[in-house]
Amino acid sequence: MAYVSKEKKQKIVAAAKEVIPADWKVTFSVRHHMTIVATIQKAPASALGDLIGEHHGERPYVNIYHLDTGFKGDTLEVLQKLKTALNTDNFDKSDIMTDYFHVGHYVEIQFGRWDKPPVFG
Repeated sequence: MAYVSKEKKQKIVAAAKEVIPADWKVTFSVRHHMTIVATIQKAPASALGDLIGEHHGERPYVNIYHLDTGFKGDTLEVLQKLKTALNTDNFDKSDIMTDYFHVGHYVEIQFGRWDKPPVFG
């Protein structure tokens, strides 16, 4: 069963902070004890120029399984490194043929929160 302990979160956050550029501001939280969420609060203005796919107004949508269909350039590289860091100590022993899902934890990346949009620039 997916679970993120305090120790696991600290290890993941430490790995993620190593790959985040200095001009980005990212906060981390745990949702429902099983999902590690990276919320991008601030990113350079070039991140908006690197958008390819759909976005919801001021909040670009991040599909962690298909990062390359939504972003390009430097933003894509940062998001790929962030995704890799968020998957520190993760595993996936799922078998979709038998409807059995067993992962270490889930990962989510989002731009801003529902009540506070991200800042670009």
